[in-house]
Amino acid sequence: MRNACLWSASLALAGAFNAPAHAQRLMRVDTARLQRLLVAEDARGTGVDGINPLLMELRGTDSLLRRVALRGLGRLQRPGLVPLLLPTLADPIPAIRAEAANAIAQSLSRVRRGPQAMDSTQSTVRSVADAMTRLLALERDPSVVDALADALGRLPFGDSIHVRLAEGMIVDRAGASSGFGSVRGLYWLGLNRRTNGGLLPRALAFLRDAAHPPRDATTRRMAVLALSQQGALDSITLLGAVADPDEQVRRLALAGAGTLAPATRANVVRTALADQSPIVRIAAIAGARAGAAAPDCMPITAAASDRSDYVALAAIDALGLPCAERSVAASVLMDVIDGPVATGVPDHRWQRAAHALVALARIDSALVAPFLARFAAAPRWGERMFAAEAAGIARDRSLLTRLVHDADNNVRAAALDGLARSAGHDADTLYIAALTSPGNQVVLAAAQGLAGSMHAAALPALLDAFDSIGARRSENVRDPRLELLKRIGEMGSAPSESRLKPYLADFDTTVAATVAAILSKWSGAVVRAAPRPLPIRPEPLATLFLARDLRLRVTMAESSGGGSFTVRLFPDEAPATVARIIRLARAHYYDGHILQRVEPNFVIQGGGPDASEYVGDATFMRDELTPRSHFRGTLGISSRGRDTGDAQWFINLVDNPRLDHDYTVFGEVASGRGIVDQILEGDVIAHVEVIGAP
Repeated sequence: MRNACLWSASLALAGAFNAPAHAQRLMRVDTARLQRLLVAEDARGTGVDGINPLLMELRGTDSLLRRVALRGLGRLQRPGLVPLLLPTLADPIPAIRAEAANAIAQSLSRVRRGPQAMDSTQSTVRSVADAMTRLLALERDPSVVDALADALGRLPFGDSIHVRLAEGMIVDRAGASSGFGSVRGLYWLGLNRRTNGGLLPRALAFLRDAAHPPRDATTRRMAVLALSQQGALDSITLLGAVADPDEQVRRLALAGAGTLAPATRANVVRTALADQSPIVRIAAIAGARAGAAAPDCMPITAAASDRSDYVALAAIDALGLPCAERSVAASVLMDVIDGPVATGVPDHRWQRAAHALVALARIDSALVAPFLARFAAAPRWGERMFAAEAAGIARDRSLLTRLVHDADNNVRAAALDGLARSAGHDADTLYIAALTSPGNQVVLAAAQGLAGSMHAAALPALLDAFDSIGARRSENVRDPRLELLKRIGEMGSAPSESRLKPYLADFDTTVAATVAAILSKWSGAVVRAAPRPLPIRPEPLATLFLARDLRLRVTMAESSGGGSFTVRLFPDEAPATVARIIRLARAHYYDGHILQRVEPNFVIQGGGPDASEYVGDATFMRDELTPRSHFRGTLGISSRGRDTGDAQWFINLVDNPRLDHDYTVFGEVASGRGIVDQILEGDVIAHVEVIGAP
């Protein structure tokens, strides 16, 4: 699936063992101790044994269990544990030193950044930076150098002095690493520009060198991205990168097209729009718009009929943004809307026209008006949802009012969003009525629409909706519940206290804490939450951790093009995630579910009920973060904050390093990449089969 350099870089950063030695080691592991360790981590230290199993194995003699304990302690993200982790940076085993660097950086990930941060944990950050900098100067193992460089770059520095020391050491020691880890460390440092003002010339010079062959492709990609992020992608490096043999390097280079002289930019964009790689052509569309408020969109118009659906959809969406040739863009979009039904599989015949409808609404609401009724009456919910979005832009309140009563929850939510923008509180009765919907996304949109409402029926309806949705005892309804609480907090007062007090013991800790804050405000006294979390379902974590070659076969519905792709799972990196997905797949949970989000050059997402990111498996999943990067073809768990995964997953369509250390990576596409690259929004999963699991 990937070239050898990419694979080796990923494994090095994950601290993987030598495969034969690792297999022999797994045969001798104490499964009972491993299970106890993994259970304690999955419970985030809140179980019967707390974090004791993690601390015990950290001090033990079994190298595998020590490494797993280190990883688990880092995933707790507790700065107070850092003093216990620091000594492991000097462990004689390279894999443990690498794991320690990552665990310590992860422990500090919630510490405030910047020169204004006065948090006492900043002293811990400085101690860690000093220790890592000293160790990086002496380290000889390339995988550990990579891990230390990556970890140093992620530290939440509060002053520029330590940033400069880290930056200099990463550059000094880059020759002892694979290259990728050092470049990624500088990428993280560069993101914290408020503290350090950006990377210094020496680091930028190193990145420019790393952006060219003979560096491996993954290092070149990260170097180009880091330079682009710093606004330092000079024309020589950029022009070299747009001719790079690697498609992702060419793609990333186009982000800097706006810095080129107009004639040069036009030539680069024209060449990129003819590139054989769809991901490069998509990037060229953004590059064509770079550097001007109302750019020349003529190069984009031809891409609206590109052979690749991803490219065509990106071009159609771009034509809805300001263009110098507004009338030409409108004409192209109307042709797409009014053209013959596209050939191909049934589920792929509506997207281009639906996207063109929304793009045209952005250009001219009068031009889109004749088309709205047709899409609003379409049999596919996706077309009706786009009609609702276009009607919201065009402020067609009549059509939005009709679509609020649609049979599909996603259409209703889109219509409510449109009414909130166009009708405001004139539609309060519709928002109030929608609070009784069984759709999470509908209740969320309705509660958002009531922001600032003075309607007398709003508060009672909000309280009733909060009771009703909470009765489902599903962590997955957190978003609408929190939105309801916002409105209740704004409109309510002490007389409503009795309705909220029971929720101080809510199963959702965030909801309970929010209720406590509201009651404290109303009463003027401190009110404390006492949540009672849902039990964590027991899973055979150790058994899965030790399993080899676990896979999923994902088969798409014939209406969505059919075919299948296989996913190689990472049970030793994300055992709880893999356990949940395997259990749900065997229960046919994913069968018939929709992939509702497809963003070209970003991700495919879905797999939950009701084709919505707000509906999923009832209990949240713990994040299982590792140094593994979100390379193209890897699968991650969708979430809306730490430890809020609901078993929906996403597939990275390109390398997405900005997701690293924030979203669980639990597998990668092993075969069937061509099937993945043809998935469009609304496509249906026919069946998910587990292969090789015990």
